[in-house]
Amino acid sequence: MGCFSCVKSWGLSVVLGAILGSTPAFAAESSFTPAQRAEIEQLVHDYLVQHPEVMYEVAAEMEKLQQKQAADTLQEVVQELRTRPSIPKQGPADAEHYIIEFFDYNCGYCKVVRKLTEQLAAKHNMQAVYIEFPILSAQSVQAAAVGMALYALDPDKYFAYQNLLMEQGKKIESFADIEDALKAVGADIEAVKQKAGTDSLQDDLRFNLEQGKRLGVTGTPFFIIDGKVLRGAVPDYASLERFAGFAE
Repeated sequence: MGCFSCVKSWGLSVVLGAILGSTPAFAAESSFTPAQRAEIEQLVHDYLVQHPEVMYEVAAEMEKLQQKQAADTLQEVVQELRTRPSIPKQGPADAEHYIIEFFDYNCGYCKVVRKLTEQLAAKHNMQAVYIEFPILSAQSVQAAAVGMALYALDPDKYFAYQNLLMEQGKKIESFADIEDALKAVGADIEAVKQKAGTDSLQDDLRFNLEQGKRLGVTGTPFFIIDGKVLRGAVPDYASLERFAGFAE
């Protein structure tokens, strides 16, 4: 059977799959000789030139596939973030609604919207999940590692520490600023430092960054509210509530 007969028999989609290496039946490179592969590629090329509408169909199908993959990834990451013990959370674990916030202590927009997200979570009985996501400076990394260590040792003091740093109108410029916050909330500074330097804590922080990468998080704040992604700050509470679907 010649190659042209192969094209007619197997169909264009299969041949395209063979060329792209995505069809199991043709996964082996030895399935065709170089001359046969060149003939198939030319036949496909000629067909597409004569029928360009096929490329629109391919693009549409690829877009659907990418959207499904993105939705599946989002759902998987949300589940992991909502259930991982090392990640700070407030509100009922079995809440129907949730808000996940990726934040950096040196992010001005994160500080601006924090009061709005707290109001949203309280009003609608949501689970609030806080992802330490230090991407702006070395001090951000230090503050996040210390915060996660403090959460592991004393969640109540952690949220006092987090609130203190998020309410400040200045950036963290040195470790002394972090120590001042720890002193203000009554934390055991040496215990926190020791915990922050452990491999398990570093793995937890790395996990946060990896999940952000999976979602394409390139800046803070970044929110997931009941499966919907919101990048950046919002102008006011009414806008946030509308986005979340709680208001018209």
